[in-house]
Amino acid sequence: MKPLKVAIVDDHILFAKALKTLVSGFEDTYVVFVAKNGREFIEYLKSDNEQPDVVLLDVRMPIMNGLSTMAWIKDNCPDINVIAITMEDDEETISNMIFFGCKGYLLKDVEPAQLNASIVRASKGEFIYNEIVDRDLHKKALNGISEEKEAEVSNHRKFQLKETDQEFLNYLCGTDLGYKEIAAKMHLSPKTIENRRAELFRKLGVSSRVGAVIYVMKHNLIVQS
Repeated sequence: MKPLKVAIVDDHILFAKALKTLVSGFEDTYVVFVAKNGREFIEYLKSDNEQPDVVLLDVRMPIMNGLSTMAWIKDNCPDINVIAITMEDDEETISNMIFFGCKGYLLKDVEPAQLNASIVRASKGEFIYNEIVDRDLHKKALNGISEEKEAEVSNHRKFQLKETDQEFLNYLCGTDLGYKEIAAKMHLSPKTIENRRAELFRKLGVSSRVGAVIYVMKHNLIVQS
């Protein structure tokens, strides 16, 4: 197998150095660049340097954070596979990173073997549905729903979405707005939005905002602007 090229983007210098040492010790893997923030990494890419196969990207960073970096990569270098590696495990952060094309989401206390396996999978363009982002998909797997059946249900659900459902889905999966802010945008009360959220999640067969974003991506459910 051709050696995998990995870049690390993290403002915590000691952690970044330790991560570089760890990743460099994996078989057929080497680190091509370590950046302290997204802007530094983007400048590296713009200088026609060696493009990595996988980027390990922190979320909370000064100057240019992980979400802004992820958005830039999506628009300019969509072939680069990104894994978020961070201490942030809140739902909105995860859903936003996934919406912009992040292949996986790992916490910084991840086991080395899991990190190694995740890098290999991400390099192939696969999604890493770990315990953080897999709450909804794991539930479906336990229920024994086949991919063919899920696709059939997905196509049916697309046509069942009301216009207001679609608008809510736009805000839910296409912005970083909280539920109260979405309520204000849609001129609805927070209680109404809460009911709308519960009904939409029931239609999609998910139980969280992260699950909704993954559903949109997994089933190519285009969110109209």
